[in-house]
Amino acid sequence: MTVIANLGAMLTLFLGSLGLLFPKRICRLLGINPDGPLGVSELRATYGGFFLFLGAGCLFTQSEAAFQVVGTAWCGAALARLMSVVIDKSRSRENIVGFFVEAIIGLMMLSMLLRTLSANGSSPNDRIDNVVVNAYGR
Repeated sequence: MTVIANLGAMLTLFLGSLGLLFPKRICRLLGINPDGPLGVSELRATYGGFFLFLGAGCLFTQSEAAFQVVGTAWCGAALARLMSVVIDKSRSRENIVGFFVEAIIGLMMLSMLLRTLSANGSSPNDRIDNVVVNAYGR
């Protein structure tokens, strides 16, 4: 994996660690208010454990597929946030920063895919065709 992709995974692991260890601070940062212990538990699990182990899984396995899935998910979160900025008119500084953080981490994690595609001159469709051929033998 590329250094950039691994840095994206490390950021994912780091943000997950913050969510796991400091869920109430993350709540304040995100502008959400958990309703009692169950709410804090949900934040610790989702913003903590989930992200921590997404990053750790990528770093441990160094699997191209893992990096692609996690990077795509980060980019999806950025896209959803951008939609919220437009549809919900939620144009706060925090939301704009959140969009850029999610997009940058996602693109960092997808950097190995972009590098591979540009290095061998193939298109994303060629890559998908190869996956189908390898998976189904057609």
